[in-house]
Amino acid sequence: MSYVKETLASGEEVIQIARFNWTYYAPAWFWFLLGSAPLAYGAYAQVAETLPGDPKWIFGIAAVPAVLGALILIGHFIHVKTTEIAVTTTRFVFKTGLISRTTKEVSLNKIEEIRLNQSILGRLFGFGQLTLHGTGVGKIELPEIDNPVEFRRAIETSKARLRDPDDQDFAITPPSRTAGHGTAPGHVHHGHVAAQKAPAKKQKKTRFLQKKKRARTMPAVPDLPEKLR
Repeated sequence: MSYVKETLASGEEVIQIARFNWTYYAPAWFWFLLGSAPLAYGAYAQVAETLPGDPKWIFGIAAVPAVLGALILIGHFIHVKTTEIAVTTTRFVFKTGLISRTTKEVSLNKIEEIRLNQSILGRLFGFGQLTLHGTGVGKIELPEIDNPVEFRRAIETSKARLRDPDDQDFAITPPSRTAGHGTAPGHVHHGHVAAQKAPAKKQKKTRFLQKKKRARTMPAVPDLPEKLR
């Protein structure tokens, strides 16, 4: 179970989980392929019988960069799988680390500003970086994530819902799946519950105001003469 789901309070729900764009894996794959190139060439030369020198020494030396590239790729995948960036109905969570954990959590009410940094390549491939500023938390810089505009909208919508839970104008719409990781399995459409409760409260308030208005406009009953009493 993920850290976010383990720490959910009573009544708290996950709104959206940020995902990494496919370009986030590109540097690790580059070093892996570059390190594996000498080993692949040595295997090809061995099959073609054009390998000069002792094969043991050649393959031994070529295996060193291949192993380093594999370690970089594995370490990158572990970092991605152990990083959680999520927004719930009450807070924002940023967690990193496999064995040792580092978390940055802040209540949505304390988030004052969200800045978006998106380069030209980010606009083309749909990734960018968000920076959060809040009261008592300073600055939280996130890594480059997939579809940062959508994740920023989820935070702003959750803040609005937290301020006014009965306002239907702030209903949260589940985001569509995008390239890369897409929408998290734990995504919850939180707008239905408050939207169903709002009409009943408004109707009750309207009936109360109508009764109060009728009571004010109703003419007073004149006093009857003593003979008719």
